[in-house]
Amino acid sequence: MTQAVPRPAKRPVSSRWLTIALACFFFVFGFTNAAWVVRIPDIRNILEVNAAILGFLFLAGAIGAMISLIAAPVLISRLSTRWGLLLGLVVYVLGGLLAAGALLYRQPLLLAVGNFIAGLGAGLADVSVNVESTELEKRAGRSLMPQLHGAFSVGTLIGALAGSLAIVIGIAVPLQSVLVSVMTVVILAVFFRFIPRGTGQVHGEHAQAQKTAPGERRANWRNPRLILLGLVIFGGSVTEGGASDWLALAMVDDYKISAQSAAITFAVLVGAMSIVRLSGGWIVDRLGRPLTLRFFAALGIAGVLLVILGAPNPAFAWTGAALWGAGVALAFPLTISAAADGPNSSGRVAVVTAFGYAAFLVAPPLLGILAQATGLLNMFWVFTALLGLVLIAAGAAKPLESATHK
Repeated sequence: MTQAVPRPAKRPVSSRWLTIALACFFFVFGFTNAAWVVRIPDIRNILEVNAAILGFLFLAGAIGAMISLIAAPVLISRLSTRWGLLLGLVVYVLGGLLAAGALLYRQPLLLAVGNFIAGLGAGLADVSVNVESTELEKRAGRSLMPQLHGAFSVGTLIGALAGSLAIVIGIAVPLQSVLVSVMTVVILAVFFRFIPRGTGQVHGEHAQAQKTAPGERRANWRNPRLILLGLVIFGGSVTEGGASDWLALAMVDDYKISAQSAAITFAVLVGAMSIVRLSGGWIVDRLGRPLTLRFFAALGIAGVLLVILGAPNPAFAWTGAALWGAGVALAFPLTISAAADGPNSSGRVAVVTAFGYAAFLVAPPLLGILAQATGLLNMFWVFTALLGLVLIAAGAAKPLESATHK
């Protein structure tokens, strides 16, 4: 089978400015998501729907993202990551503006459509940025993905603060959505020129590319190494998302502390996650990806256990939250980095990223049902099992030339 060959970048781009640009795009992803999430209670009140209907409205965005992830390798191979990023962010902004209009006119169905369109853009932009980042990492010869994903965590923290400030000063959700969209466009306009041309693009006979590409994409979904990496990212993503959805509520219900103290617990987790990601490159370069994943997964298990068993002492919860955040910090960036080993990485990155999106798609409702049946702290045992899965599957993150799973 003839392999498609990546087209080299057509012009040199400063690695320093490219790193800054990619960090800014990761920051935007984290910021926009968090600023939206903290306004969910307001969105529910605006639309006058219950939590179940609201969940289905947001599910439309996850479905759009999954569809986009399947199409992303084909689009990137034809357009490159540069134009994939541009197209993805433009579609993402259009979806966000449509969602703002839906809230302005109180139209739940229109919100679902806006979320679906935004999800389509988010999936393509996500894969494009991650593929570009892994190519930069290969050229640098050192780990950069943790730091870049650290920018996402910083964006999440600042976005949550900005959304909370918007609530305090009375900025309506539709206006906030417009302002966030404007910020995204400004970041794109300023930093797009630093994204090199041609990354991820393939060339060769058009007929041959059409003949071989579908088989290669199907092979990616059957690749044992990619499936194991997908399990790592799934376990880490469910455990990370579970903290976002349920940790603060568990502090209020089971530790009997105030909502303000519960927010501190979550802030400790996000802070620890950000610190580990920003310093993670140094650790990975010395320990390697598998050992790093296993070490931090073990810390995460210890942290979740402290939260489960530490009630009602909040000091145990805060310590556990810090270890929990550290434990899940590197699962996403290191598995993306491992999936990108070798040429023509967009298809492999899309497969592994799909496992991460699937975690956010299926985990919240299933965990909610389990929490209702067993209690929040008892539900947290699931996270220890998922981090155990990370421990077992972490060997798949070895560099491709020495991995046992081909």
